[in-house]
Amino acid sequence: MELTLGPYAVRVVSDEATDILLAEDGHEGDSDVRRGIIRVRSDLDHARRREVIIHELLHHVVHLTHLEAKWSDDEQEEVIRALSPWLAMTVNPATFD
Repeated sequence: MELTLGPYAVRVVSDEATDILLAEDGHEGDSDVRRGIIRVRSDLDHARRREVIIHELLHHVVHLTHLEAKWSDDEQEEVIRALSPWLAMTVNPATFD
């Protein structure tokens, strides 16, 4: 799946191999903002999967807006964790089917 973030495309990868790699690291998802990739476990329920994708997408937004230079990693994560559940409630679930 590919998401459009302004003029940028962010590819969402979710398959068995990704599930194994993320589970080994103890993560439900992660991002490579420089390569434009989000990895998310495919075995998550729909609502949790949507929230993880939004969470990881926010990492891309922070990178693109250059806020990462103003916030420490901990501050970024705190803001993203606070925003992602709220934003996930407003996103059309069909976007992530």
